[in-house]
Amino acid sequence: MTKLVAIVGATGLQGGSVLKTLHATGKYKLRALSRNPDSKQVASLKAKYSGVEWAPANLDDIDSLRKAFKDVNTVFGVTQFFQKDILERVAKGDEDAEFNQGKNIIDAAIETGVESIVLSSIDSMKQLSHGKYPGVLHFEGKHKTEEYLSSLADKIKGYFVYLGFYMENYVDFSRISPEDNKTVEFTVPLKPTTKIPLVDTANDTGPVVAYILERPEECLGTVVEASGGYYEAQDMAKAFTEVTGKPSRYVQIPYDSINNDELSQMFKGQDEFGYYGGRTDFIERNKEINHTFTTPTSFWKNRRWTGPSSK
Repeated sequence: MTKLVAIVGATGLQGGSVLKTLHATGKYKLRALSRNPDSKQVASLKAKYSGVEWAPANLDDIDSLRKAFKDVNTVFGVTQFFQKDILERVAKGDEDAEFNQGKNIIDAAIETGVESIVLSSIDSMKQLSHGKYPGVLHFEGKHKTEEYLSSLADKIKGYFVYLGFYMENYVDFSRISPEDNKTVEFTVPLKPTTKIPLVDTANDTGPVVAYILERPEECLGTVVEASGGYYEAQDMAKAFTEVTGKPSRYVQIPYDSINNDELSQMFKGQDEFGYYGGRTDFIERNKEINHTFTTPTSFWKNRRWTGPSSK
């Protein structure tokens, strides 16, 4: 029997990558979820991926999730902290805004008889830093959701994928130097030699999820990280110049210059305690995945950088 996979956030970077990869395998029936399945973006995706069913779903509306998960075997679940409604609730003191969305996904899946969830999660910076940096809420909400899913192992199978530091962030963190109006500067609040696992979210997420689905017993209850390896924070700038020939440099900006305590704590924690806590075991495991992970060089070869307006 061909299994039906529901993809939460199918129009986003992670869900879109899962949609692309699983559709290409031809092994699954796919139900893509979107808050607005009548949008122009969804219309474009419908034309690109034939045979995919689209369903409306809002992570704050558990009834919509129950309907979307009807007859589903597996759910790919992802929450998004940096969206307007979540940020507004957090600003009012609701630190569990993202967790509650993840909890809705899990509760709705269990109530409708879903067999398994592949959940996009991440380490708790509070735990990695031994309590020094407890305020990285977009890590904590995801990790709390992971712990909730793990606690329900007798009701549903849980699988976890951790993404590294988005390579796409370097596009957002880029600018033309005000000093010479030509050098591209990549401004990141990390020490240039800090090693971080990098991931091309749009291209590297789906193959990891496909790997998990193909090895359900081996991967049950475990974490599989999506990243091709550790690189120095400044390596993306070096690769940019190598590929494009444009002058560039990495600029470490002060942690507090981003005017966001949560992100300041995140960058401080990554400098001091490491992303993934410095774990490197995933590098060996990812060699088993039938996918060539993106490197800084291949990222810039496949992406046309058009300046700050490309953010």
